Amino acid sequence: MMNTRRLEELTDAWRDGCLTEADAAELSATLRESEDARCIFRDGAQMHGLLHRAVMAAAVVEASSHLSAPREGVRAVARPRFLRLSWGSLAAAAALIVFCGIALIQWMGRGVEIEVVQRSSGASVEWKAGDKVRAKELTIVRGTMRLRLASGVVMDVTAPVEMRLLDAMHVRVLSGRVTADVGERGKGFVIETPEARVVDLGTVFGVDASSAAKTDVVVFKGQVEVFEKGAKERVALLNQGEGLRVERNRRASRIVNVTGVDETGAWSAQERAAESAVITAVGDSMSADDEQAKKWPSLRNFYRIVPRGLRDGALAFADELDQWSAVPSSLVGADLVRTFSVDAFNWWMRMTVAIQRPCEVFVFVDARNEVPAWLSNEFTNTGETITLDWRRRSDPHQVARKLEYAVWKKTVTQAGEVQLGPPYPNPPADKMSFSPNRMFGVAAKPLR
Repeated sequence: MMNTRRLEELTDAWRDGCLTEADAAELSATLRESEDARCIFRDGAQMHGLLHRAVMAAAVVEASSHLSAPREGVRAVARPRFLRLSWGSLAAAAALIVFCGIALIQWMGRGVEIEVVQRSSGASVEWKAGDKVRAKELTIVRGTMRLRLASGVVMDVTAPVEMRLLDAMHVRVLSGRVTADVGERGKGFVIETPEARVVDLGTVFGVDASSAAKTDVVVFKGQVEVFEKGAKERVALLNQGEGLRVERNRRASRIVNVTGVDETGAWSAQERAAESAVITAVGDSMSADDEQAKKWPSLRNFYRIVPRGLRDGALAFADELDQWSAVPSSLVGADLVRTFSVDAFNWWMRMTVAIQRPCEVFVFVDARNEVPAWLSNEFTNTGETITLDWRRRSDPHQVARKLEYAVWKKTVTQAGEVQLGPPYPNPPADKMSFSPNRMFGVAAKPLR
């Protein structure tokens, strides 16, 4: 029986250039004997066509060993373009893979080309903005850096972090937090951690391997595939506003809160809120196990808490590109919670907002909605309004409509939790054709 853990160790050693002769022989034999092993090796190697070229080279060897002049009276028949390989040719392919892999590692001794776009003043790495360097490994013990790879991928790296640069389309984060903006040229970019492999499908996403035996994956824009390390079948397909925590014991769970200001790399799903923050956490009644989340993808959504983030142009929802505008001056600088647009369909949800100081909690409600009892009983209509710039998914760069939201307020005199209900007072009579208005927003500001 194939030892998957041992195969992963051999694959890691191959990629790191520390494969001994004995290990190379063992890897070659394993690849020769097992189709599953070849699949795992192929997925783990990510060598941009190296496997394909090695197998095709073996196919040429196989084909040439059978070619001979046709016997008299026998018509020569052209071989098909793609040959079915014998075990002998697969053995040759395995040997070529190991040989080419070691040669490529030696070539990569020069490292991967990096452009330093930005660095914080306290960054422990001495590179400066504008530098172009080559590196195979990167360790930062303090500060932040923004780096651009030759593939066009821009990475925001937050210390402490330790990572290996395998090539311009593949990095391995041993520990720490990295946010990647892949752009158009970088689709297919891979971030690997000790627990997971994340494959970009054209997006902005973040990976945090700071905690032992688990990796957090969050998507800020676009879509990614998440795999457990060494697995062929993905754990999840995550879209904008969705997150997942993958643990080494093969468990996957929802990430409920992501906290941080709007700069790309300034987020965390694990750190405690700053002392100056008003809102420390948001929860809801929508917890689900992994099987339920696979059936209902919206159960993977996370709340984005943005300290002092309410202003004109601030994103309203974690899963859409709608923005707040015409923000009343009294609300500018309030802590903002990006709720889920998809929860406009949710008439049974309950939300909990945890606060750590006396404050005013605000709820912004689509003026077209009927006001639910939980809001009118506990909150007061301020008479002010805020505007939602609604954007269609098909054309997110244009504001399709400006929607007026009423601002409701509740004064909270001590730390604790504020309970919020669903956006609608009652379940719709016809649930199948239910077409709701937009979801509400949440903010909070300390009492003066």
